[in-house]
Amino acid sequence: MAVPLKRLTLAAFAAPCLPLTGVGLPLIVYLPPYYAGTLGLDLALTGIIFSAVRWIDLPLDIVFGHGIDRTDTKWGRFRPWMVIGGLVMMAGLALVFFAEPGLSPLRAFLGLLLMYAGYSAAAVAHTSWGQALSTDYHERSRIFGWWQGTNMIALMGLLAVPPLVNALGPRWGLEPSTALGVHAMGWVLLALMLPALLAVSSGVPDAAPLHVSPQGWGDVKTALKRPLLQRLLLIDLLATLPAGFGGALLVFFFEAARGFSQADARLLLLFYFAAGLIGAPLWGWVARRTSKHMAVAWAIGSYAVLHMGLVLAPNAGFWVAAAGMLLAGIPAVAPPFLVRAMLADVTDAETLATGRSNAGLYYAVLVGVQKLGYAIPVGLAYAVLDAVGFDAKLGAANTQSAIDDLVMLFLVPPVVSAVGAAWLARGWTIDRAAQQQIIAELHGK
Repeated sequence: MAVPLKRLTLAAFAAPCLPLTGVGLPLIVYLPPYYAGTLGLDLALTGIIFSAVRWIDLPLDIVFGHGIDRTDTKWGRFRPWMVIGGLVMMAGLALVFFAEPGLSPLRAFLGLLLMYAGYSAAAVAHTSWGQALSTDYHERSRIFGWWQGTNMIALMGLLAVPPLVNALGPRWGLEPSTALGVHAMGWVLLALMLPALLAVSSGVPDAAPLHVSPQGWGDVKTALKRPLLQRLLLIDLLATLPAGFGGALLVFFFEAARGFSQADARLLLLFYFAAGLIGAPLWGWVARRTSKHMAVAWAIGSYAVLHMGLVLAPNAGFWVAAAGMLLAGIPAVAPPFLVRAMLADVTDAETLATGRSNAGLYYAVLVGVQKLGYAIPVGLAYAVLDAVGFDAKLGAANTQSAIDDLVMLFLVPPVVSAVGAAWLARGWTIDRAAQQQIIAELHGK
């Protein structure tokens, strides 16, 4: 049995989650409405730009993952990619969060592309680094449990920044506004990046790959055809889409369909992520008692039921909605960290089958799938809303038909995706016994 990692090492490993998380759901919740409203971009065009940049950025994930698998320097395998990616991401953050009104679509696109390119390199290095820290089935859940717990803390903290700075702004002579909140979030992300890079670079061991890395792009093509990998990627995509639709539509749903203010709608997200701090250890415990894949199946399946209840329940005020978000947040936290722990087991299985360590490549593809899980909803949902005549600036003043279409868009795709992910997870084949056998054969025992 592997020796458990020290908490200080786990904390150092999880530190980059603090800035990296800002490029996920907080950005989707705040930036598209901000670009379409305050900065004056067309609603449909905003959706296209935010979606297109993720699609164009996808090949970079493969390039970075392939490069990581071929890297062997005196600074380590993952560390150089983590640091360089983080620094590039900082430049992109400055362009994206501090854009001025009247910016051109090209300027918006290029800023997002630079930010996501840096994020890709850092995120691929970070998650693939996590799988290399232990070969134990349950310790991997613990490692990515810390990863997910820190993500939840970061999400709560970042989403609290805009309302907090707008509440305190008048004391400092600042006019409360959407722009003030977005700019404050940008400053926080920039301030977090350098300390996080220092922590992970100095506090986490960076080991060489166990087996020879792939030698050419032909190996990459072959690796991506592995059935286990493809199944897990589909599970992750279907489990990410609900969060993508939720992030893209949450403000519109609670403002237009429930009559809440934008501030209250965004405040509800804090309840959702606060539940994640409960859910992460809970689902880690379920995974230890059963298996990682069954914990994913139960979690995402129960999320579908709770999300349906949240949307279909009659409007009974803010605190009832907060309770609904709290309940939905408990199972929603499980798939991201357990799927990454499952991918570590897939990496071992494929290393045993092929003799090559493709960890960087596999985690790169997973990062790409996560991007799609957020990009597809933004592009699709905003295009549909524009087509049915929904106006982001009108809120509850939209026509009832447009609001009904918004509600259906917020309800149906997330539930269908979640049910599909649960069904696929139930049929997973690598449990603890199978993983231990794989590790024993890899080490020639």
